[in-house]
Amino acid sequence: MRSHIGQHILRALSNTPESLKEQVGKVLPCGFCGRSGLPECAIRIKVLASGPPSVEMKCIYHFVFKYKFADKGSKHTPCRNVPIRCTLCHPVLPPEPGKSTRKIIPAFVDAVWRYNMVEHVLDQHAEYSVPGHREAGAPLPAEVWGSMRLTDLEQIAARIPKERWQVGQEGDKENAPASGSRTRKRPALESAASLPLKRPRTAVQPLQISRTLIA
Repeated sequence: MRSHIGQHILRALSNTPESLKEQVGKVLPCGFCGRSGLPECAIRIKVLASGPPSVEMKCIYHFVFKYKFADKGSKHTPCRNVPIRCTLCHPVLPPEPGKSTRKIIPAFVDAVWRYNMVEHVLDQHAEYSVPGHREAGAPLPAEVWGSMRLTDLEQIAARIPKERWQVGQEGDKENAPASGSRTRKRPALESAASLPLKRPRTAVQPLQISRTLIA
């Protein structure tokens, strides 16, 4: 259900029209039901020092899923719409002087669905630019942009026309080929009978080494 609704949300966000009995909510749609503004769809997250985060919500369509798997996505389930912690709202504090790390005290904080992060930043963090939406402002921190950037596979699976794909941030590398794409197979080897016979070697030729100087 989460993956299915996620594709509808992506199509709505990219203004890709589709015929639905009930349209996706216009403001921060729930990742489980696709509707907006319902109090039971408010979502909170607790990020633990180890292990997957804990999610707290009461949407009637909520179900338990493998967070780590969903956060990464796959060839068959490319949707990565999971609740995440906005590190602009809830940054991780730097370590204390003399220490290499700071112990994080787990606590529930308001979460944002990944596919809603663009709208969240536009509304709550006006000091940052958002590729394709707002040019003014400071570039998003790499961690934040990485948390909201869509993969090619997600947008292909949602059947979004390429001209409506998410605009990248300056300095982005091109997205790697989708993990599900197949590499072209090498042609099968010819049978031994069809190969030309080799002449017997009468003497061992000295090995020649070619060296190329790199300027």
